Amino acid sequence: MPTIAAHGLSHALRIALIALCVMASGCGLLQADRQMRRLDAAVYFTGIAETEKEARGPIVVVLYRLGATPEPVFLDVIPRSRGVYHLAGPPGQYGILAFEDVDRDMAYGSGEPAVLYEGTALSIDAVDDPPTAAKGLGHIRIPSIATTKALPPVFDEAYAALVRRRNEGFGAQAAIDEGRFAPSRVREGLFQPLRFVEEGRAGLFMLEPYDPKRIPVIFVHGAGGSPRDWEHVIDKLDRTRFQPWVFFYPSGFSIGLSALFLNNAVDELHYRYAFPTSVVVAHSMGGLVTRGALNIIVREGRAPPVHHVVTISTPWLGHSAARWADIGPTRVPGSWLDMAPNSPYLSELMVVPRPADIRYTLFFGFGGHSRFVSGNNDGAVSLDSVLAPDIQSRADFIFGFDEDHISILRSSEMVDMLMQRLRDEASRLPALR
Repeated sequence: MPTIAAHGLSHALRIALIALCVMASGCGLLQADRQMRRLDAAVYFTGIAETEKEARGPIVVVLYRLGATPEPVFLDVIPRSRGVYHLAGPPGQYGILAFEDVDRDMAYGSGEPAVLYEGTALSIDAVDDPPTAAKGLGHIRIPSIATTKALPPVFDEAYAALVRRRNEGFGAQAAIDEGRFAPSRVREGLFQPLRFVEEGRAGLFMLEPYDPKRIPVIFVHGAGGSPRDWEHVIDKLDRTRFQPWVFFYPSGFSIGLSALFLNNAVDELHYRYAFPTSVVVAHSMGGLVTRGALNIIVREGRAPPVHHVVTISTPWLGHSAARWADIGPTRVPGSWLDMAPNSPYLSELMVVPRPADIRYTLFFGFGGHSRFVSGNNDGAVSLDSVLAPDIQSRADFIFGFDEDHISILRSSEMVDMLMQRLRDEASRLPALR
């Protein structure tokens, strides 16, 4: 049975793996098919939640399954008086409870303003189309006084587990060499992404305790990757000025869902620590995830807590091999579908204007070559896709290296240039000099 390494694979190779999986019993593709069909059937709720007056704490929005014993299945936190919530769960009938968490303990307490909302489920694809006030979709308004209505008993052990999982995924401390980032977990994230999330493996992790005096650098891996891909880069990071955070996500999910998860994680940590700014460094598909997360922030009218984004070998126009990812009876990971040229996700990615105060660095490799990829390529993706004209016009700095799609992350020349870019861009900000 084929295996997948911790480092990223070319999309052409993945298509070859699909063919092998069809012929191999028990292959991960069959597991992926079941997982993707579960995801297709999932329900999604989104809208705007706000408090009647200035919030004294975050807004907590809880999705719970209706029944004799209400069951909490998902929660979202809005760390301000008004914002967009995103909730998802398996097929079923649901209610939504929103409350102002005055004492900031994540649980509803007597006297805290709260409201019940019976929402209308949307397709899970709506995650790529954030709501606006004009749509009037799922608008939840929390009154300024405590409700006198009986609330569903959703704050039980299952709810506590949801809170615990969220806290562990947003800002928990981890080590690059620990088991959660092992190749077996990467395979699970590619072929069983729902299980990956349900078991609490995804998150934005710190490699050391938070330090308010140092700038967070958020590393985002590509498809089939993990935070271990960044080990060589992180070893060279100036730890007196920067602190490394690593984002670990199931690369079998649609890119839009991964972008939403990154947005939620950064939003939560920004609320928790109020860090003034950060840097995002993303490889391959991770650049598409990063841009999607920034688009969510801009669409919701928030100021991104980021001053510099570095993308490395990102296929902005997708990969031609991904066109064949949706043939046959078996459903494949959603990210493969999003990687097809002119996919809905890629078509919408550049519609949102980039934030004016964020600077972009574009790195790429030109040293590889694959006969499965058309034209000049880095061994995995075409340079036409990596160097899309629209992206080049938006970049403040562009540089190429004689490396392939994977070796670029271990290139001393690339790492030295990256460290210089981080220093230069940080020095541009008066508050960080």
